[in-house]
Amino acid sequence: MASQPPVNTTSDAPFGLQPNVAAGLAYLLFMIVGGLIMLFGGGTNRFVKFAAAQAITLWVCMFVLNFVLTALHLGVLVFFIVWPLEAILWLVLVITAFMGKEVRVPGVADLTQKIFGAQLA
Repeated sequence: MASQPPVNTTSDAPFGLQPNVAAGLAYLLFMIVGGLIMLFGGGTNRFVKFAAAQAITLWVCMFVLNFVLTALHLGVLVFFIVWPLEAILWLVLVITAFMGKEVRVPGVADLTQKIFGAQLA
């Protein structure tokens, strides 16, 4: 994960929130819900929009990974290895977003750019 320097906090964020709070909430609010709210909530801050879009993409990737591993009867692997790693990643993203730092998860960030390119421009 590449950590970026603190972002500019003078831009517009959804609902009048500070950008770091909006980005943190995008990850904190069950990622998919918070991501959708912050992505389409009316703000124009690129940091917040990227955090929201990455939260959505990451949630979908984690859901698919858990579904596939469970379908392959590797539920023990999901429970003891994948879920703890997902929880650690989620905590890191929440904390760094509240600190105002953009974190690009390798692979997921590129996929986020491809899927949400128009919303992030």
